[in-house]
Amino acid sequence: MKKRTANVHGGSREPERGTWCTPKWLAELVGPWDLDPFSNPRSHVVSRMRCMLEDGGDGLGDHTIPGTFFQGGARGLGPDIVGTAARVWFQPPYTIVLEAFEHYKHTRFGALLRFDPSTEWFSRIYRASELVCVPRRRRVNFEPPPGIRSSSSSVPHALFYRRAEDATPAVLRACIAWRPR
Repeated sequence: MKKRTANVHGGSREPERGTWCTPKWLAELVGPWDLDPFSNPRSHVVSRMRCMLEDGGDGLGDHTIPGTFFQGGARGLGPDIVGTAARVWFQPPYTIVLEAFEHYKHTRFGALLRFDPSTEWFSRIYRASELVCVPRRRRVNFEPPPGIRSSSSSVPHALFYRRAEDATPAVLRACIAWRPR
């Protein structure tokens, strides 16, 4: 098993890089999930289970069996695993998007990622999605950790849904949505 640190720092030199959060307005639109494997203590995303490296969790579990994860303090018990019916909120650091997608692509994922066809992962996630939603009027500015200055990206973000029915009515009202397939 290979120990990863990318989802702590997002691959940057900023110690708090992994604690940027989905804005509260967007977390409220997407509603609750079964699992948030790349969470942090400040997250606004509501989920039944979540993994945070800060308390010993790991959203990639043992890194070999898809869908495995460790919740904080559960390492001695072995990893948990989610199946195809699990609704997984998928927003990993960009340095591990493809690895995280491969790990959770069998689930009913909802992913908040850049809408950027130039990335290595975009076409795979786009093809695996039944619905893609881009917010109409609001740019997705992630909430920075304390002491880090806010920044905005010129690249738009989108919600990618494995199952179209997982998009809430609030998301559909607030976004331009289409089915890629």
